[in-house]
Amino acid sequence: MRYWSGTIWKDEERGRAMLARDQDQSLNDHLRLGIELVATGRLIGTCTLFQINDQCGRAELGYMLGSFAWGQGYMREALRAFLAHAFTEMNLSRIEADTDPRNELSLRLLVSLGFVKEGHFRERWVVDGEVSDSAMFGLLRREWTN
Repeated sequence: MRYWSGTIWKDEERGRAMLARDQDQSLNDHLRLGIELVATGRLIGTCTLFQINDQCGRAELGYMLGSFAWGQGYMREALRAFLAHAFTEMNLSRIEADTDPRNELSLRLLVSLGFVKEGHFRERWVVDGEVSDSAMFGLLRREWTN
């Protein structure tokens, strides 16, 4: 959660509320899917589309992966499938990602998936008193290669 735009969750109720929201089929403003290791069934992370705007065909992308699974290609594999779903099944035209510019692994991942850096917003977030910038990336369906 080092580069997350919110504080670390310290109570289980917050997690339960998130799961209940994710399972509410009446909401169409987000989609969160788990990343599971097939061999063990262990949940190792999530991919999320939020702020889904049907009129504009756009959404924001979020993702997280347990640190024990970093550097093994899991997130790249998961995001490729997730983006394929977003652009084909959900018919989105644009996906945006707001990333802390200090998170070099995330920046490299986005670029490797075809995202283009579109902006840098200074002092955009304040989390627990720490101020950080945002690197803004975008990926258009017409530029995406599966």
